[in-house]
Amino acid sequence: MGTTPSQPFQTVHYRRLQAAGLCSALKQRFAELRSRDFPDEGAAQALELLEELLSTLRSEIASISDERTLVMVTLVVFELGKTLEYFDNAGTDQTPRGLVCLLRSLYERLGRNSALLAWPQADYNFTIRNYVETLKRLFANMGPNAKMDGILAKYKGPADFVSFPRIERDNVLMHAIFGHELGHPIATDFLTQESAKPEYATKELEIRNEVSAALGAANSLAELHTAMQTVFALRFRALEELISDTVGIYLFGPSALFAGYEINLWALDVVPSAGNDCYPPGRMRIRVCLEAARSLKHLAVLANHSDSPSFRAAASLTDQLAALAAEDSDKKAIETNALAKIAYKWVDASLSDAQAFAKQAVGSAVYEDAIFEAEVPDLVGRLKNGLPPNELGNSLNPRRVDERSAILAAWLAVLEESQSPTATTGSTDDVARLNEKTLRALEYIVLEREYREWGKTR
Repeated sequence: MGTTPSQPFQTVHYRRLQAAGLCSALKQRFAELRSRDFPDEGAAQALELLEELLSTLRSEIASISDERTLVMVTLVVFELGKTLEYFDNAGTDQTPRGLVCLLRSLYERLGRNSALLAWPQADYNFTIRNYVETLKRLFANMGPNAKMDGILAKYKGPADFVSFPRIERDNVLMHAIFGHELGHPIATDFLTQESAKPEYATKELEIRNEVSAALGAANSLAELHTAMQTVFALRFRALEELISDTVGIYLFGPSALFAGYEINLWALDVVPSAGNDCYPPGRMRIRVCLEAARSLKHLAVLANHSDSPSFRAAASLTDQLAALAAEDSDKKAIETNALAKIAYKWVDASLSDAQAFAKQAVGSAVYEDAIFEAEVPDLVGRLKNGLPPNELGNSLNPRRVDERSAILAAWLAVLEESQSPTATTGSTDDVARLNEKTLRALEYIVLEREYREWGKTR
């Protein structure tokens, strides 16, 4: 008895159904997030973008007849789905509104698009990445698409996605690290412009000769190429980090110096290598930050207020940092590696030009010593009296302050507390309250300034 041949399985039809279902499901998940309380309107704008991209993708699935393209659509949706974690944690229950206000203000000071999305992560890392560029690369994998390009081109919402360690969510002191993160685009601009200069090609040849001499005649062309790449990677990472560290000081003053110490202390004399992502030694980074703070006269302001226990505690810490920077064990460690030695000789020759470039790029956003002197002493007093450090003067005639002064005042108050011989568990409660008041102050300062600017347009 004959059997009826089975119908061939329509893989393309199956892939279409799978991709369409995933698009619809993810769009619904994004829609559900709209009811969350976010620090500002940035999250809603980003969600709207993602929903529009998914709707467009969903509408195009029916016309796709290539199975590999449909598989790629599914993978793109999977990647977009990873952003659910960002939005889950970007609400005000996990991301302080004061932090978002601070970041928005810094972006505006630097003349950048101040729309952003901030969220905490489990890893101990502060990062800023351009998510719009990530989306462009993601959709480029599917080939040219004028509709997607048009959607991304007209988008005016958050371009940068900002992440920070969840454990530091309420620690306003460590928010000064974002000065370093905001320095990375400036470092990239310097390195890009530098590489286009004619003298850079001359320097490349000089470095090639130095590397060849260090390796000796017995090494192959491939080994020489690898060694050259290592030298360039070491130098690139060193300047990238040292320029960003300098920008952090320009934007936050001593707050960035103290926050950087918390991170750089753990790798003071490490030899830069691929094994540690080519990061420069922590001692070198502390030295560069200290010199930048000194050039802005911030250390002189600390010395001018030696009658204040808060300022004395901060000056004591800077003395300790100066002692660390005075030791050259990091330089000796670099001398033990021939390629690192060549790379850092080049770093030393370029750093002053890089820092001058950074200062010009930061421009009027530099945290000046005059602001430090005029605002921080009295803001420390407000914190000690249980008041948020958001203004000076009296309530009838308040004087607005710089939000970075509020963070620096918090640092000085905490440093004084840390030096108390009677510091106990109760002190951590005091620090927690101080953080809470300072985060609230950041909201007050930035929102009031934005309201006044808005009022000028009415």
